[in-house]
Amino acid sequence: MKKILTIALLASTTIITSVQAQKLPTPSIGIVAQATLDQSAALQSIVKQVEAKRSEIQKELAKYEKDLKEEDKKLADEQKTLSEKDFAPKRQAFEKKVREIQEKIEIRRIQMELGVDEAKKKVYQTFLQVAEEVRKDAGANIMLYKETIVTADPNFDLSSKVLEKLNKALPTVQVNFKSEDEVKKLLKQQAQPTAQPKS
Repeated sequence: MKKILTIALLASTTIITSVQAQKLPTPSIGIVAQATLDQSAALQSIVKQVEAKRSEIQKELAKYEKDLKEEDKKLADEQKTLSEKDFAPKRQAFEKKVREIQEKIEIRRIQMELGVDEAKKKVYQTFLQVAEEVRKDAGANIMLYKETIVTADPNFDLSSKVLEKLNKALPTVQVNFKSEDEVKKLLKQQAQPTAQPKS
């Protein structure tokens, strides 16, 4: 009986020790606003570059629209005097030009989208690194988004420190807009069917 009690005691001690070893640390929480990203100097630099690029594209598109309207009017006048045989090649050439311009518009859209996504990723990656540094400096072991919390003491809010450090680490980001050839190559790759593995 004594032997059984000794074994049981040893077993219970092992279980208690195991439970104690798995005990989690006491939470020490820091919070940061998601808006910190939008307020950062780096993201503001992206916005300025995108606005400049958008203005450039709008001017380009306005010229295309003007040229197409003029050609369309000219075609309408020529259609009155030309035979269907003579008019057909002119109409086909115009339709081809319209398709080319539509392709250019799509390329411009993709250039903007890819450039912005790539630049924003750089800001977000730096934001995560900086938030981790601020968390450690504050002695916190958890960092949560402010927007996910109903209410909290303002002393938990580390947003201003994260923003200050983010602006120092990454004051600006260059938005790289891919060339037309790069976008065309990318579209071509996406259009190719993925090879199915042989069964």
